[in-house]
Amino acid sequence: MATAVAFAHLLLFLVLVSPVACYSASPSHRCDWCPRWSTASLLPPDATITGAACGYGGPAAAAELADGSFHIAAVNTGFFRQGQACGACYQLRCRGRSACAKDGVKVVVVADVPETNSTGGGERFMLTKDAFAALTTAGADGQPAVDVDFRRIPCAYKSKNLAVRVEETSSRDKGHLAVRFLYQGGQTDIVAVEVARAEIPGATATTQSTAAPSLTTWQYMTQREGSPGVWRTSRTPAGPLRLRLVVTAGSGGKWLRAEGVVLPAEWQAGAVYDTGLRVTDVAASTCGGASCSASGDGEEE
Repeated sequence: MATAVAFAHLLLFLVLVSPVACYSASPSHRCDWCPRWSTASLLPPDATITGAACGYGGPAAAAELADGSFHIAAVNTGFFRQGQACGACYQLRCRGRSACAKDGVKVVVVADVPETNSTGGGERFMLTKDAFAALTTAGADGQPAVDVDFRRIPCAYKSKNLAVRVEETSSRDKGHLAVRFLYQGGQTDIVAVEVARAEIPGATATTQSTAAPSLTTWQYMTQREGSPGVWRTSRTPAGPLRLRLVVTAGSGGKWLRAEGVVLPAEWQAGAVYDTGLRVTDVAASTCGGASCSASGDGEEE
């Protein structure tokens, strides 16, 4: 535990002293197309994507994610990386242009699919019927799969703030809290999360800054190996809670802080709560691994 806390402190220090010039308010971005061989396939007729693997549950998920003209998709287990790809947005386009719509299709990763021999070592995207139809042209009907290029792009939600889902393993009585973030806009990764008791119940104001706020009342949350998309703490303060987090876009770091109540005093496992924050930052100077990898080990432009 001491090692984890020390690592968290070091991570925050490195993030805070890193430059923040990589951020851009523009919707444009410079991520190039990933050079890896990849395929996009239509989900089998008896298969569905519920989004449960990434916390997007129920039929409403597709409609909510389509708010920004995105479709939901699953990826192969290797690219999914035990959940690290959750919520990331990608643009797919056919390598054979005659078989594909000019601009391809935009998707949000919400689940994974088992590895098969047909993946050939590349990335595999599994699409809903609507998403596959948007990607391909009429001439591609009946094809089991098409070769595609892909790149990571900023997520955009017209009417959704960043939300937090309380995982079922959480327990108020035991002080255990595990959360997953949903509807994360921009082209960002969350690298640090902290929780604190909300001193002013009912407040809703939020602030965003590049400077670190006081660390006196905040409790670090950590990620366990095997569940990179879930943040946990076993020392949750009693009462209503607020959150703050650090996001990166290519390099550098930025604090996002919800001043008011995010989780009520009687927060419930399985419930989704609105943070009131909007994340819109994109990589302006470099994409790092954002273009080709869910874990930051891809190619830079």
